[in-house]
Amino acid sequence: MLRKHWILTIIAAGMAGCASAPVVKDTTPLHPTAVIETQVSSDGIKGAFPFKTDDTVYLRTDRKRNASMFKGTGTFTGFLLGSHSGIRITRLDQRLIWKLDPDKKEYTECPLTGCAPSGAPPAEQASRGRERQSHTQRGSGCAMHVTRSVFKVTPTGKTRNINGFETREYQVSWVTTLRDHKRRTSTSKLEMDMWTTTPDKAMRDAMKVEAEYKRARARAIHIRHGSYTHELLPGDASKLIMAYLATSLNRHDLRAFMHAGRQMRKIKGHPILTRITWDISGNACHEEEQQQQAGNPAPSSPSDLLSGLGHMLTGNKGGSGSNTSGSEPLLSLTVEVKQYQIAPEHDSLFQLPANYQKVAAQ
Repeated sequence: MLRKHWILTIIAAGMAGCASAPVVKDTTPLHPTAVIETQVSSDGIKGAFPFKTDDTVYLRTDRKRNASMFKGTGTFTGFLLGSHSGIRITRLDQRLIWKLDPDKKEYTECPLTGCAPSGAPPAEQASRGRERQSHTQRGSGCAMHVTRSVFKVTPTGKTRNINGFETREYQVSWVTTLRDHKRRTSTSKLEMDMWTTTPDKAMRDAMKVEAEYKRARARAIHIRHGSYTHELLPGDASKLIMAYLATSLNRHDLRAFMHAGRQMRKIKGHPILTRITWDISGNACHEEEQQQQAGNPAPSSPSDLLSGLGHMLTGNKGGSGSNTSGSEPLLSLTVEVKQYQIAPEHDSLFQLPANYQKVAAQ
């Protein structure tokens, strides 16, 4: 009986010790920080490879932390890619970028310009980069030209509260006609339902920090920082659609195509919720792009997925891959801002965790 009591006493003491384990308190200083949280969800291409991303960006004028989570939401995409989280810390003051893997408790360190791929001498890396760029520009060898582009922005007068932001609605329609060298045509139709807000002081302060960081980064890596602030499309939608455009349009037509983005200046306020649908019908460059699509491998990572979806779009430029009346759009994407403000945040957000191990960049 005494032995049993002794054992129970030890177990109880151990459980009490676990329950009372001290929580490590963050004692690093708090400073005003721009916090921007964005959620992106997509049904993929014709329902294939649906995904969801959550990104939270913390910004000061000389540093940035991007915490991201990617999740495949479809049965196949969820099985193939699962979910992935990552953290990227950019320190302009130290001219370094740290990429953290929270699951493995590892990090890589690179200069601001990025780490060169391992396993090849610098000259060979540069040659491969030029080769990849040239291949992207050439695409399948079938070039298309913009023959007509109509971009319309219409305020609907509707208002609603989204995530605490008072918003108003704009509808955007962008129809472009493309023609290839055989005079075959395709029609690209992009529609956006956009809800924007008039920035309050907290958002304006956060936008100011974001702008100052971008200018500082441009100076640090010696690039020109443009003053045009209206993006034609949100980031993920731009990646997917530009993958389609870059393989088919020459530089002159690409500039003419993107010129339509200036019409976005008609939209007042900052986007909070944007729903995008994109559809293509026609047969321009159809056979050539189907051949190109056949050689594309299956995605094995979130970045590969975005690239792969872009190739799928390229392979669906027309013919049997085009949409028909009454069917679902080729691409649908929703971008939602959850928060955009200045908040006090600890300095530790921009520091390396003590328990992470440094590994070589791949």
